[in-house]
Amino acid sequence: MFVSRILAGFNLEQMQPVVSQPGKSAKLTVRRMSPTLSHKDLAGLAGCSALAFVLYLNTLNAGFVYDDRRAILANGDVTGAHPLVNLLRNDFWGTPLVDSGSHGSWRPLCVLSFRLNFLVGGMTPMGYHLVNVMLHCVATWLVFLVARTLLPSRMGVLAAGALFAVHPAHTEAVAGLVGRADLAACVCYLLAYLSYRRHMINREWGSLMLTIVLALAALLCKETAITALLLCGLCDVLSPVGRENSDKVCDGSFSGLASFNFQRRIRSLSILGFTLVCALYCRLSLLPRPSAAFSASDNPTAHESCFWTRTLTFLYLPVANFGILLWPQELSFDWGMEAVPRIRTLWDARNILTAGFYGSLIAILWKGSGLRRAASPMDFAEVANISLPLLRRLGGNSCHTWLGLTCACHHQLSAPSFRSASAIFSSSSPSKSTSWTVAPILGTAFLVLPFLPASNLLFYVGFVMAERVLYLPSVGYCLLFGLGFGHLWQRVNSSRRSRLMLLCGLALLLGIHGVRTCRRNLDWRDEEQLFRSAITINPPKALGNLGSVLSAQGKYEEAELALRMALGHRPTMADAHFNLGVVHQKQLNFSSAVPCFRRAIELRPQLAVAYLNLGTSLISLGDHRQEAISVLRTGARLEGNGVRDRGAHVEARYTCYLQLSVLYRSEGRLQDAAAALRESLKALPLLPQKQRAVLHLRLGEILAELQDWNEAEHQQRLALQLQPEQGAAYVTYGQTLARNGSRLAEAESWFKRALQLAPLEPSSHHHYADFLEQQERHDEALSLRLRAAALAPQDYTLQSCVADALRLLNRLAEAELWYRKAVTLQPLAAHAHANLGAILQMRGLRKEAVACYQKALELQPGHAISRANLARMNVHKDENE
Repeated sequence: MFVSRILAGFNLEQMQPVVSQPGKSAKLTVRRMSPTLSHKDLAGLAGCSALAFVLYLNTLNAGFVYDDRRAILANGDVTGAHPLVNLLRNDFWGTPLVDSGSHGSWRPLCVLSFRLNFLVGGMTPMGYHLVNVMLHCVATWLVFLVARTLLPSRMGVLAAGALFAVHPAHTEAVAGLVGRADLAACVCYLLAYLSYRRHMINREWGSLMLTIVLALAALLCKETAITALLLCGLCDVLSPVGRENSDKVCDGSFSGLASFNFQRRIRSLSILGFTLVCALYCRLSLLPRPSAAFSASDNPTAHESCFWTRTLTFLYLPVANFGILLWPQELSFDWGMEAVPRIRTLWDARNILTAGFYGSLIAILWKGSGLRRAASPMDFAEVANISLPLLRRLGGNSCHTWLGLTCACHHQLSAPSFRSASAIFSSSSPSKSTSWTVAPILGTAFLVLPFLPASNLLFYVGFVMAERVLYLPSVGYCLLFGLGFGHLWQRVNSSRRSRLMLLCGLALLLGIHGVRTCRRNLDWRDEEQLFRSAITINPPKALGNLGSVLSAQGKYEEAELALRMALGHRPTMADAHFNLGVVHQKQLNFSSAVPCFRRAIELRPQLAVAYLNLGTSLISLGDHRQEAISVLRTGARLEGNGVRDRGAHVEARYTCYLQLSVLYRSEGRLQDAAAALRESLKALPLLPQKQRAVLHLRLGEILAELQDWNEAEHQQRLALQLQPEQGAAYVTYGQTLARNGSRLAEAESWFKRALQLAPLEPSSHHHYADFLEQQERHDEALSLRLRAAALAPQDYTLQSCVADALRLLNRLAEAELWYRKAVTLQPLAAHAHANLGAILQMRGLRKEAVACYQKALELQPGHAISRANLARMNVHKDENE
């Protein structure tokens, strides 16, 4: 079994030599913790994993929130809109890596997991959340196993695993679906470490290859996991050379063993180093991507002009992140903008925390390295392993050849005496000689190494702080906590009261963290609660996003208040101005919406959707059509250099082109409308096939109006090729063919194909009926009208068409019933009452017909048909019969 094979690498350093009693021959025995987990270990392992599962059960009914929408719902790599190979070409958000707006986060394995989720459960969020929770349980399980390889106390191991299971800083990674990148990277990271621990026993090639595969898999889940190979190398460097194949030492074949093991260690480290260099080269060089330009709101410190402000602030950010691990009371979905104020002076009190933090890290590493040197296994025994064979070859076994060797040196050169010497120089217990020296260093490495790529210390990243980035570094924090707890537990070994107090303290801490985690999970259930929870930490970002959510819910007054408060904190937020304009637009207050959209464009000239909404608002104002055309044309032609969401930008440009063609068409400028659609097809090569099909269809309709039949047919055939499953394309093509009297049979075949493809689509029946009525096949048309009306019983147009079809067949009584039904659907429509009046007039019901005409004139005083019919009946509008 894979896990048991990895477990064979546990506690390879926890070996304790035992010296024989005086008067007896010295003998070295080596103790190892059994690779098999004890019942207590299994209970602790199951308890920690179960705790992790129970605490996150309340995330299973959460939805898609914040970044989940862009990473999953709007990502063609997840929904299958893009071919599978695009996983290697696009970033985490579905944007091509060569795009100027690409985030550069290449995580194909994580995106692949989302795609598998989509194939199994579609867009139901529960399946996605369940996978995240299970990954957290697996990560907790692995943290327990890693702690077992490093910590000498079982209670310390249990404390580390339990703390990792309940820590509130993990909620963003587990409850937020985009956190799966961190979860999966952590799992692969820890498996790579455990696999390399196993490799260090006998230097097996299989374990080394497995380590490399797991480390690369972690890298393909998230970039920060590239440090897995560094951690494995550090673990190897800290391990004693002579401990490998220690059974051979006990059997006496010690000569040259340490030098041989040293050579194999160098080989393993060289392979790790070569793999790391290749991975870095491939990630940074072979993957084409521009240097991402992050905005000042994402990482304001990176845009700070003062060197000292940047330096002091970036040095403080790891302290702030560590503070979240220590006391995760204040948590936020976003730490950008001014959530973490910059340090602009040396007298800022936070500099003291910075100095203390780095001083503590240095002290831990110095203490660990000092103890490591004092208790290093490279003692007399391991030096002898290397030097004594050389001495033998150079000078034989003569005791007089070498100064410093006693006259009994020939006994020391024998295997039993060597093992005795090794026992004397390495007789410290494992907790002092190994675990208490290696564990602080490796625990600190687990804390620091995965965090370095996201720290802004090596290079700038697109955020100030992010809680999900702490998921993997928190392993090191939990290991250090477990090490300290285990040390205290052993210190109070003789006092049951002290141990009880320690247990109560641990239970209190886990309880506080567990409650905080459960409550924080509720914040991640929906966007409104999530954004409300961050108002005190990042007011402009939280209020701006909250306003957008409230606007989508129809709570316009609350939305406007939230957006104005956000702009009060940060007046230069283009998104807030845009969303405020949308609120006004939804309230039909176009005169107030226009300046909001203008301000958004001024702050972010590449915001195409702002041009679209400004154009539609100007059209709604009535007397700004030429300006609207200019705005829509500008928005449609925006290249969008550096835009984050390329898909949304392309969608906005596409809609601008469509709106522009509609505007031209309404003014009778058919050539301009056709030119706009042709331009859109050339300018938007990455447009999804469905939308390209719509452009071809619209162009075909306009060309048909221009009587360019051949080109119109060509465009509609292109639409059919792009979307062969769309019935509307078949209908439109059939309508075009029907204009040619010699191709009526062919046209009808396309209408029939549309019905076969979409038998439940009312419009397919409706348009086919139109075609049949043109051929005066009224009985067949009526059956299609009735079918369409049955499929859409609330559609006024379809009900009226049934009445018209019955009237054409002179079935006036039935037609009256359908006209009355149409009136009930649109009681304020003048033409509905006029149609009913006409059928009543045809049936000779003069009084009722006049009443209907007069009702139509009340609703629309200038209704021409009602006036004409009343005139034929010699009735004036004010006549009262």
